[in-house]
Amino acid sequence: MWIHRWISLFVALPFAILCMTGVVLIFHEEIEHLTGSAPQAAQSGAQAPRPLMASIFAAERAYPGERVQSATLDAEHFPGLVLLGLLKDGEGFQQARWVYADIAQATLVEQPAFDETLMGFLLELHAQWFLGTVGELIGALIALLVLLSLVSGVVVYAPYIRKFLFGIIRSGKGRRLLQLDLHNLIGSVVLGWAFVVTLTGVLLGFGTVAIGVWQLTELDALRQQYRQEIPSPGLTAPDLDRVYAAAAEAARGWNPTTVLFPGSEYSTPMHYLVLLQGGHGFDEKMLQLALVDSHSFEVTRLMQLPVYLKAILLSQPLHFGDYGGMPLKILWASCTLLTLFITLNGAWLWWAKRRKIN
Repeated sequence: MWIHRWISLFVALPFAILCMTGVVLIFHEEIEHLTGSAPQAAQSGAQAPRPLMASIFAAERAYPGERVQSATLDAEHFPGLVLLGLLKDGEGFQQARWVYADIAQATLVEQPAFDETLMGFLLELHAQWFLGTVGELIGALIALLVLLSLVSGVVVYAPYIRKFLFGIIRSGKGRRLLQLDLHNLIGSVVLGWAFVVTLTGVLLGFGTVAIGVWQLTELDALRQQYRQEIPSPGLTAPDLDRVYAAAAEAARGWNPTTVLFPGSEYSTPMHYLVLLQGGHGFDEKMLQLALVDSHSFEVTRLMQLPVYLKAILLSQPLHFGDYGGMPLKILWASCTLLTLFITLNGAWLWWAKRRKIN
């Protein structure tokens, strides 16, 4: 019982913060559209589609000395827009400038930087505690301690229901007993949900570390394989539309979303690295990779992600409940608020008992 009590007290405040920020982040898309902070393309059906490279040239003209190193299309959430990542020489993606461009007009969309918005502030607090990768690992530790609290809570409550009917609420027996019964009942109701969300929180906390492991192993092996190749003197001019088309043709049923440019930290010097998202069922939350030759625009190979990265990808929708529309979001938010209640309620029960003893 002391394990449940002291672990729960130790994580009560940070876990309460995670619950409060998590409730808001569940509805981040709706909030961004209501507040007008979500970027939108200008509506102009008469305009002929323009090449994606026109948007890239517009971004590089707007920010001299920076080069576009990634491009992302998300037709479901940001139709008509491409998200571009610009870097100065020697910088990594952690220092990237992220801008949206209107594809049809090849112009940049005016918007505040994401980290300057309410959702950006809350996400950085929820995911990183404003400490970058170290903050992610701290979040993973908090989630792990919450898991131990859940398991120890089950151990504590199991013998309790042998004496009393499961879910009993004893009214008229004092405020503390009423709060204790509510704590046990609500904890039982949200136990399965809380276990899933905290377990996925542990996995997500190791996301950056896992990507780093992939870079040092599989990506480094790719770079070693192609390091002897010498670029042709007559390299074809960059053409992002051809890169997307080649990846889509090679992986039928998968939708190319993000392209990482040759020479970036997530590609080889000779290839574009394309992330493709599945189109149906389980594959919708999965990714596979395509290497596209920067000269011939042909797919050199298709690659699967390692199991540990697939587990992290699957954890994100389970953690935020954003894969089943508004009904599932409401369910996730309700369970989060109930979990917040039993977190604060448990701290109050401990304080009330100490006060009574003293």
